[in-house]
Amino acid sequence: MNSIIFIILALFSLYVFFKLGKVRASGKQLNRDNRINRFGQKEQRGNIIEGESEEIKDDDEK
Repeated sequence: MNSIIFIILALFSLYVFFKLGKVRASGKQLNRDNRINRFGQKEQRGNIIEGESEEIKDDDEK
């Protein structure tokens, strides 16, 4: 009896897994300008902000 329940549960889990595997992100999420380049496949879009920087010193370091 338990094996029948586990087989039904496994089949249901596989069905849900394959149905949810088809869900994709929307075009608005995929085509952003500030998207992270996780795999290095696409060209970098220049996420570095150009500008000047200055060192911040604690009060003890004067």
